[in-house]
Amino acid sequence: MRLKDVIVGGVMTAAGILYLRMGNALPEKEGVDAATVPGILAWMMIALGLIELVGALRRPAVAGEGAEATGAMGGLLTVGLTLALIAGFIAALRPLGFPIAAALYLFLQFLVLTPRGGRPPVPLYAGLAVGAAVFIFVTFRYGFDLLLPAGPLVAWLN
Repeated sequence: MRLKDVIVGGVMTAAGILYLRMGNALPEKEGVDAATVPGILAWMMIALGLIELVGALRRPAVAGEGAEATGAMGGLLTVGLTLALIAGFIAALRPLGFPIAAALYLFLQFLVLTPRGGRPPVPLYAGLAVGAAVFIFVTFRYGFDLLLPAGPLVAWLN
């Protein structure tokens, strides 16, 4: 049993349950409403947390688990940068709007998660980030009829 995996699975499950409770507090409408996507994400988080927890509990302990500490510093740096990017995304959401803030966040997150040793495909990352941000924005705004902050782009939207 790997203690770190048990902790991650437990924390992810607890966070999913907390997120589900917070999502249930949102006002409800008939059909797809503001609580639909948070509810789906919460159930997925709970399921993934339970899968991680069960997998960690069923896995036997490995004798050389202390050797993982050398690679842990790189992992901690990645986690720290990811948390900083999430905080930056939240801070930029109102002034820049969702499409611009999400595209910037995704592009930078792609760079953070790129394995070391190779050159990242920057044009590909930029295209994926912009495409994903636009797709999500259009889906929520016109498909689900839920408004996301548009920022300076509000002048060009109906």
